[in-house]
Amino acid sequence: MDNEYDGIIIGAGHNGMVCAGYLAKAGLKILVVERHLEIGGGLDSHESPRAGFWHNVHSNMHRGVSDLMWYKDLGLAELGQEYIRFPITVAMLLRDHRAIVWHNDPEKTAASIARFSAKDGKTFLQINREYARMAREIFGQEQYAPPVPFEKKKAVLERSESGRLYLKWQPYSINETVSALFENDIVRGMFVFLSVIRGFETDCKGMGHIAIAAIGTGAQPQISKGSTHKMAHTLHKMVVKAGADLVEAGPVAKILMQGGKAVGVRTTDGREFRARKFVASSLNPNQTFLQMVGKENLDPAFAKKVEGFKYSNTTPLFTLHLALNEALRWKAADYDPEVNNSYYIICGLEGLRDVEELYQDCAARGLPRSLQLLGAQPAKHDPSQAPPGKCTAFFWQIAPGNLCEAEGGRERWDRIRGEFTDRCVKHLAHYVTNLDAANIVHKFGVTPVDIERHLPNMVGGDIQVGELNENQFLDKRPFPECSQYRTPVSGLYLCGSSAHPGGNITGAPGYNAAGVICSDLGMAPWWRPKDSAAEWEALAAKEAAGG
Repeated sequence: MDNEYDGIIIGAGHNGMVCAGYLAKAGLKILVVERHLEIGGGLDSHESPRAGFWHNVHSNMHRGVSDLMWYKDLGLAELGQEYIRFPITVAMLLRDHRAIVWHNDPEKTAASIARFSAKDGKTFLQINREYARMAREIFGQEQYAPPVPFEKKKAVLERSESGRLYLKWQPYSINETVSALFENDIVRGMFVFLSVIRGFETDCKGMGHIAIAAIGTGAQPQISKGSTHKMAHTLHKMVVKAGADLVEAGPVAKILMQGGKAVGVRTTDGREFRARKFVASSLNPNQTFLQMVGKENLDPAFAKKVEGFKYSNTTPLFTLHLALNEALRWKAADYDPEVNNSYYIICGLEGLRDVEELYQDCAARGLPRSLQLLGAQPAKHDPSQAPPGKCTAFFWQIAPGNLCEAEGGRERWDRIRGEFTDRCVKHLAHYVTNLDAANIVHKFGVTPVDIERHLPNMVGGDIQVGELNENQFLDKRPFPECSQYRTPVSGLYLCGSSAHPGGNITGAPGYNAAGVICSDLGMAPWWRPKDSAAEWEALAAKEAAGG
């Protein structure tokens, strides 16, 4: 293997590989350095101790990925990647075994909501129709381009009807927006909780438009056929085919500096690789700047900002994994048979008040008083993930990894892993007819601390790699001076989930960073990077012309 490249990317999660794929296909000599033997980051699947059961231990549903530009640009379908789509996103099951079901068909969703509130059913349909364009052409465009500074964005968006709809709700929190729109607390709870699971701080100002956009577009649920890790394998094939090199099991210890510029990396085993043009990190700011660049190479004021970067207590997850003899049968299917066709299932959420209580517990860094499990049965929809006739299931429970000392600290998770696993099983059993010893082949729990041990960039188990709050969102993520993927360190870029727009399997940070790097190197990109401001200007002109 060579030791000199045009660019080096730290971390072979999906964002790092998306970034590497674009730049390698642009003709650059690229190296990706990964700490694990297996590439993929959150695209991770493990076989159960019971042969043939595959558990997706981090990401599961990949919203609309196969429709995204990078999926098509990088030719992942041609490399064998397949996705399974679902007609129903989520069913929220109540303790009395009623349910709200969110279909891809808005009319069906409205009818399900109307069983709880006729007014809210009509409101949902109205929002879905009126805000679909805003969700697609304003919110959607914003995710796949470097963020536009707010004042500039506001000036452009005020010129179009879709932009004004975005600005109408943006100042509010998600909780405030949903509460203003819907009257029924159960309905409110469902829409807010789905934003919680996506990693947004729903009590923070400046995010109200997210709830509107979600209703305008729906979730577009998909899973990777053959397990989540199949997507990692496909991305691996793509970067190798594009000409990039990979170093596995090579944790980066230091980013090499010369004359104030990032010029390469040194791995923990002492190997050094040089970068002629750039280094890009998909790790969190603390790892990137404090550990790898070193405080001695940073402006003290910037180093202090990095030290103050906030990780979330409301995105860490405890996960119950189940290997089953047969798929779970939901009692709520008697109320609405479509429950059986939903991908996600929520068990234990009775309304917005439960979300507010959960946030109180997480803010206090304590274990949740009540459970609100959200999960699915992947092998029910993709039989390749379990032995014939068998099934797998997972269920997430939000809980902070960094428990307070009064709760026993983060080490307590190791002591209560089994106990909390059993608590989740007992809770889940209320909602099904067949969760008993005869059906459970194997069960295990993964704590938020386990997540951090495997993926250290997820501090405390924070799957967003940094809290999505009003001070770490859009053009402020992770810091204003890094929001365009460039950093105060010459030659060093960010391309991971701590950058805009955040975590989840979106590929957006890697896609956006590739465009910025290509531009800075004076290269004409072979693809068409997005420019949000230009797209919004064109939309305003189109609307003015009656389009």
